[in-house]
Amino acid sequence: MNSFPINTIFDYFPGNHGLTEEVIYFQQPTDENEKIPIFSGSKNNESPIGYIKLDAVNKVGNKISYFQGPCIILTKDGSAGLLTFKSLQDGLFTLNHHACVLKPKVEFVNKVDLEWFALQYHDKFLQYVTSKSDNGVFSTEWFDRIFFELPDIKLQIRQKNKKSILLTLQNELRNIKFKISQLFNSYKFEGVGTLTPISEIFQIRGGNSGLTEEFIYYNLPNNEDESIPIYSGATLDSNNLGYISNFAKPDNKSLKHFKGPAILVIRKGLAGKMLKITEAIYTANDDVYIFELKNKYKHLIDLEWFIYQYQDLFFHIVTSKSDNATFNKEYCQSQNVLIPDY
Repeated sequence: MNSFPINTIFDYFPGNHGLTEEVIYFQQPTDENEKIPIFSGSKNNESPIGYIKLDAVNKVGNKISYFQGPCIILTKDGSAGLLTFKSLQDGLFTLNHHACVLKPKVEFVNKVDLEWFALQYHDKFLQYVTSKSDNGVFSTEWFDRIFFELPDIKLQIRQKNKKSILLTLQNELRNIKFKISQLFNSYKFEGVGTLTPISEIFQIRGGNSGLTEEFIYYNLPNNEDESIPIYSGATLDSNNLGYISNFAKPDNKSLKHFKGPAILVIRKGLAGKMLKITEAIYTANDDVYIFELKNKYKHLIDLEWFIYQYQDLFFHIVTSKSDNATFNKEYCQSQNVLIPDY
């Protein structure tokens, strides 16, 4: 099977410089037939970022370039490496400078199915992005360096059809999940109750500092009697780090014990995420807080109900919305929650 670099398979057409928000605002279409969609460096170039009229000009007065399928939109900045197929039926569109258009050269028109190419090599393009953040860049310098295998076009079409079916099923499952989520939210408690500070309901305790992987490794239990499970905020699948000896002393301090049932609240990363812990006795590292019901509320509040009812609130009790967010214990304690009167 032959391999070819990008610039051998495709002709490259850059997006428009100077296609600013102001330019778009003052050149809105007045006729539906002049409504040209604009695509960019967004995560989903199925949906345009806006529309502009035909015969528009950029901020320095140069005419805007328009494109038409069949072609592939390649995002160069932002969600860099993203490939989006556009068919002839999609009609005219335009791009800003964060994206470009790839069209097969004459000798490859009957050798590459563009929709297949976009599906098949989506992940490969992402490997050559300079950053994995929202500010990634895919450079045209890769156009003569990355090689792609092109099987017989009949095989490409068969693979494309199978993948398209799977994508359709995936989208349907996503829609079902969204509708289920809406149903869950519609059943949240909104009845008569008493507003109560979280500090009155729960005793909030921090975990043990010093419970590193290395420390746990050198302090494994010798037998079942001294074995105690460890919980953390770092292992999202089960939040169980394994077991440690009950006699271990992280940072030369006695190991803190906790009693279930309780709620584990992640402090860092996925900050505010709540999980119910049912272990009778366990310990935890300092990636989490442990919320234990005070005696007065042990028979008044179901922990699973509390998690379901107030998970969104806890996600907002953080220092920032980034991957480095930290759950704010002090702010949490002052929050009032509605507890049913019955």
